[in-house]
Amino acid sequence: MRNLGRCVLGVLAVALRQPGSAQLIPFKHALGCVRALVDFNMMAQYRSHTAETITYMEDYLDTFHKIKDIFLEFQVNQGIGAKINEQRRELRHDRP
Repeated sequence: MRNLGRCVLGVLAVALRQPGSAQLIPFKHALGCVRALVDFNMMAQYRSHTAETITYMEDYLDTFHKIKDIFLEFQVNQGIGAKINEQRRELRHDRP
């Protein structure tokens, strides 16, 4: 899980590195949200915790919850899901 978190964060950082001016803030929020979740996960894997590590974990979760709404605009609803399924069927049909 630790390696997956590092890979996901790295891939997102590269994928979102050159956003247009309109995309700059949403991309920063998306990257910050994923970073907070990965950092929380990495801290949660410690064998023991102090008051300081728990405070860090609480801060990471607070950060995640403050900016997680950035992903709501990409949520798949039933209409979009139906379009996706239709395009999949078309792609499968068009394959040789």
